[in-house]
Amino acid sequence: LCTFSEKAAFELRDRLSAGARQVGYKGDLSELRVGTIHAICNRILMDHRHRTRLGHSYESLDDLGQLLFLFDHFEEIVGKEPSTPYLGRWATKWGAIEGLRDHFNKIAEELVDPATLASSSDPFLQGAGQAFQRYEALLFSNNRVDFAHQQTLVQELLEDDDIRERIAGGIRYVMVDEYQDTNYVQEQLLIRLASATGNLAAIGDEDQSLYRF
Repeated sequence: LCTFSEKAAFELRDRLSAGARQVGYKGDLSELRVGTIHAICNRILMDHRHRTRLGHSYESLDDLGQLLFLFDHFEEIVGKEPSTPYLGRWATKWGAIEGLRDHFNKIAEELVDPATLASSSDPFLQGAGQAFQRYEALLFSNNRVDFAHQQTLVQELLEDDDIRERIAGGIRYVMVDEYQDTNYVQEQLLIRLASATGNLAAIGDEDQSLYRF
């Protein structure tokens, strides 16, 4: 069972427990995985880390941690002697950091090929693609992972037939709440996690969508 925010995940867990008590269910609920898609992906990564590009005791970056990582490695990502406006778009360093964070997350979440961007004739797309490639290499060389790459790494795992069978084979049902706020990689993850049985329930309201209109 997954949903959009930690607060909603806690509420979902509480409602599940209350519903079980209400109907007199005495079974074991401990095997149910309830959380955000990021928490569920992180658990899968911890179980299968040796099959990914991550090393032992990798660090997950939250939103602030990702920004600080970009700040600490700014010249390595943007270029050794970056000039303003950065990538022809941002006047300040912090504005570039926030802007790059948003673009990097979108590249990862929409499964965009950075090599295609890096070879684009558009100067900004080319610069963004090259910067993303340097950022991604730095992430893994420092044994770090951001929220977007948590999902893409699990997506890579699930593309392997044997690994997907091993992971999805133990899942009977998948339910996602706030489905209208899932991005492309999350949608693909959910489909693959439910691939063993095809039991996928999606609950959402398109009128409340945060990202797609």
